[in-house]
Amino acid sequence: MSETIESNPKWYKSLRIRLVLMMSLALLPIGLIALIQTNTVSTKARQNEELALLALTEQAALQERLVIQSAFGAARGLGAMLSDNFNNTEACDRALSKLVASVKGYSFAEVVDLSGGNICVSDDLSKRKFAFPDISAVAEAGKPAVVTKRSLQADGSSAVFVMQPFYSRDTLSGFISITVPHKALTIETDTIASGQFFDIVTLNNKGELLSSQNDWQVAKKALPTGFNMDWLSTFGSRVFLARSSDGVPRMYTAVPVEEGQIFVVGIWSSLGERSERLLRILSTSVFPVLMWIFSLTVALMTIHRLLTRQINSIGQQMLEFARDRTSVTDTIAPDMPNELQTIQDSYLSMADSILREEAKMEDAMRHQSVLTKEVHHRVKNNLQLISSILNMQIRAARHDETKLMLRRIQDRVLSLATIHRDLYQSGTGGQVNVGELVREVIEKTVQIGAEKSMDIEVKLDVDEVMLFPDQAVPMSLLVAEAATNALKYVGAPEGQTPWISVEFKKLDDGKRCCLELKNSTGAEREVESTGLGAKLISAFAIQLDADIEITEDENTYTMLVNFDIAQFEPESADF
Repeated sequence: MSETIESNPKWYKSLRIRLVLMMSLALLPIGLIALIQTNTVSTKARQNEELALLALTEQAALQERLVIQSAFGAARGLGAMLSDNFNNTEACDRALSKLVASVKGYSFAEVVDLSGGNICVSDDLSKRKFAFPDISAVAEAGKPAVVTKRSLQADGSSAVFVMQPFYSRDTLSGFISITVPHKALTIETDTIASGQFFDIVTLNNKGELLSSQNDWQVAKKALPTGFNMDWLSTFGSRVFLARSSDGVPRMYTAVPVEEGQIFVVGIWSSLGERSERLLRILSTSVFPVLMWIFSLTVALMTIHRLLTRQINSIGQQMLEFARDRTSVTDTIAPDMPNELQTIQDSYLSMADSILREEAKMEDAMRHQSVLTKEVHHRVKNNLQLISSILNMQIRAARHDETKLMLRRIQDRVLSLATIHRDLYQSGTGGQVNVGELVREVIEKTVQIGAEKSMDIEVKLDVDEVMLFPDQAVPMSLLVAEAATNALKYVGAPEGQTPWISVEFKKLDDGKRCCLELKNSTGAEREVESTGLGAKLISAFAIQLDADIEITEDENTYTMLVNFDIAQFEPESADF
């Protein structure tokens, strides 16, 4: 395969994660539109709320504005009526007294010249509760004015001086002043039904508190810190957020009753600018977020029901089939999509085909195994029959040399019979335990071929090595010839026991084999040699593709054989 399958798949490769990302990307334009629209609606609602509170403040200040405008109208009427009688003090006093008596909200009326001196008054000056304000700034402007003044008494009350200029022969001669106590300027709060309402206060252009619906100390603490009246005079009716003197975030609505002179300020509960902004962000984002969550939930539920669950089911069937070949089922989920149903049908067809092919293959292998074992069994029997015939020839032979040659041939035949016997009895797929075969060949060769007068010590260190017959046969024959040669030339110095040592080991993690056969040597023995054993050993080594190394010293003869363990390679068929 070009790529290996990851044992621990990355989380971001999950179908659910990718679906969430793609759905989020698809919903992004709709979400942005929803955010913009919701923000627009929220902003509009906030503006409407501010306008509503501003309207409530203006409605509450309506009575105060009407009283002041009425006072200006009365002053202008007096000015027109007394334009020629200001020097008639008695007539002027009577007119002013009549005005104050006829209007409940007026406490005092007077006519003053440009220096502030009284020309005429509505009552005795000793009954005046409010000191007349400094007229110099008003006289310099020469325009109608509203001036606020504190009470001369310690009751904390205040009054509004409505001052209307009058002229004598088109020349500014003074002002008609009407005093209106603030307690007469009723602010209507009964119509304010907002739960945010805290207080409505009246301020002059210096920011001084003139009236309040609550306790004055409470009202003072509720006023905004660092409030600039000039800013309010410039911009008129306004809505703004600020912290009060006691640190509470509030909303303020300011409405001028008389431009630049008196202002009615509504005080409303508020969460503060940051909280309002946070609430606005939350309110604008909650709907798009809910829409996103709902859409993803529906998509994930759909993908789970129609795709993920079905794919997991098919995958589980495949895993169980790969593990034990018992989970193939024709059960069809009623809600499985047609596309996945096609995949499952293809899988079931493939699994059924695999089971049939495996059954055929298993039957063929079983049949082949039976035939192979039968072949090895018959070959073994034939070789044993040949061995029996040779044994009869040995008994009938008259010469020792003939008997020896026939016995050597019989040993080779028995070695082949042993191999075929092991192949017949083997359950390892046609492989032979050559280690056990080497042990058996050595022991049998020593038992049969050693001279009766010689006691030979045999040392065996043999590993279990499984080889296919292509290597097992030449290997066993090589060991038999080598053992026969060792018995022929074994010896030992006087007083020592002759020995034969055989080691058969795996090397290089089971990829190579090493056979080391040693025997002791003694005094030189006169043994007739035909050279056939050495030729056979060389021939068997060539079949094994082995390297043979022979070393000999004064007392030891060593033969070292190394070869690679071959894998099974079937012969190409002849067609």
